Amino acid sequence: MADIPAATILNFFIFLSIPFVFAFIAQKIKVSAIVGYIVGGLLLGNLFVSTYSKEIINNFAYFGIILLLFAVGLEVNFSRLIYLKKYIVLGGFFQIIFSIATIFIVSLFFGFSFVKALLIGIALSSSSTTLVAKIIQDRGEEGSFIGELAMGILMFQDIAFIPFLIIFTTVTAGHISLLQLSGEIFVDLVKSTLIIAVLFYSGQKLIPKIFNRMARTSRELMNLFVIVFIFLITYLSTVLGIPILIGIFVAGVLVGQTLQHYHIFSEIRPLRDMLAVIFFIFIGMSIKLGLVFLVLPKILLFTILIIVVKGLVILLIFLFFRFHSKTAFTLAIYLFQIDEDAFILMSQSLSNRVFSQEEYAFIISSVLITLVITPILINSRDELYLNLRKLIKKILPFLENFITHRIDQDRSPIDAISIKDHVIICGYGRVGSYVGRALTLASVPFLAIDYNFNIVEKARKSGANIIYGDPTDMDILDYAQADEARILVIAVPGKFSQEAIVMNAKKLNPKIVVFTRVHREKDQGRMKDLGVDVIIQPEFEASLSIIRRILHWKGLDKEEIGRKVKRLKLEHGML
Repeated sequence: MADIPAATILNFFIFLSIPFVFAFIAQKIKVSAIVGYIVGGLLLGNLFVSTYSKEIINNFAYFGIILLLFAVGLEVNFSRLIYLKKYIVLGGFFQIIFSIATIFIVSLFFGFSFVKALLIGIALSSSSTTLVAKIIQDRGEEGSFIGELAMGILMFQDIAFIPFLIIFTTVTAGHISLLQLSGEIFVDLVKSTLIIAVLFYSGQKLIPKIFNRMARTSRELMNLFVIVFIFLITYLSTVLGIPILIGIFVAGVLVGQTLQHYHIFSEIRPLRDMLAVIFFIFIGMSIKLGLVFLVLPKILLFTILIIVVKGLVILLIFLFFRFHSKTAFTLAIYLFQIDEDAFILMSQSLSNRVFSQEEYAFIISSVLITLVITPILINSRDELYLNLRKLIKKILPFLENFITHRIDQDRSPIDAISIKDHVIICGYGRVGSYVGRALTLASVPFLAIDYNFNIVEKARKSGANIIYGDPTDMDILDYAQADEARILVIAVPGKFSQEAIVMNAKKLNPKIVVFTRVHREKDQGRMKDLGVDVIIQPEFEASLSIIRRILHWKGLDKEEIGRKVKRLKLEHGML
């Protein structure tokens, strides 16, 4: 076997090290590493063109797309979609349709042809599953109503990727007739509907049984069967005339319905991550900076308009579903950006010669900008909502009056509140409802507050004493008789919301005892400074529960266990 030339090794080092440095910087400033990979690719494609083989990178990038789509398919869970089907399916469907329509209009305004504007609308209509899911997990909000709803809509968008990719693979530069294009899109939609129907049936009935049987044999055979299954689905796709990328995505969705999909995901994740990195580097390499700089103001204006129209579409849809303005605004902030799948769709159109290199760079640059600013806006969502309401109140008082008395009003109010020495529960999701149920069993009077109208309606039917409103609003806390309450339990996510509730409650009643939860240790000091009496960190409390059970199992007496737990609490700053 011949030795690899030193120059080749150096080229590979340069190719990987530059994106690595920028990804590292991106992570440090709390931006997705994907942005760093693309920026690194930009430098490689514009300054180090001679250091890599374009053919080799294209092949690696294609394999990266394949594993990326398979992994995305793994994360689609039909049972989770059914759980909140009204809001996920209807909300997700209308979000996609109206986003396509509004982005189509914006694209026409920027001089794109009818066909190109339609394709841009389709490509930019979905939101980033990878980025938003990571942010939700980092913030500990995957169990919250908003977190589950956002993730459900993202899953619905992932399923919509099937007809999208079929359309993008069939539309070529030769499609100049609107009638011809409409006919092909109709055929593609019928084909994708049949694929989704087969997916649903197979994913619920057939595939899990096959994988369960293989899992009982051995781990090695299970891993090999996954590869065999992927190749089988890919082969069937080619025989049926379905694009290979769709076949791979379908294979991922089918495997995602099995009990073993977590194991399978963990097995392919290292290879997927490596090849996906090369794919995103490839995206950056395909953008010529000279083309971008010439139209940068136009790109920025286009991006701003896309963000605004997508945000407004999501906001209005969930206001129509009678969500509180703060909930609808939060969902809009979570879902305004453009999905990484747009890179795949636009790359397909570029290879089909539908878009020119300049148009491709224009759209991809816009996608990149939305991914960069997403973490910033999500982390500032509560401040943005508060400042926006203040601005509306100052400039458009009639709109503020409409929001307060028509959108956010309590449609089924408690006629009069005569309650003292009670507990106020801010947020009636999973945590808040458990607390409320326990207080009911103990005959302790309480009043809950939540700004999700559907949660309030459901809780009222079960007999809970709950009002509809934003618990960060001092008027709502005053209406809940915070000045007469003994205890305040904060069960809402979001540091800003928690701080606002504490400060307003302490103004109304300095003696009120406040319980709150935090997910990060660094937030404990801030909460103590604000006057919070009891701070719960869910992850730490769960670990203490496990520790108590282990020590009890090992035969330690209660006093010894209590001393060790107290020591841990002192070290953790919880006492």
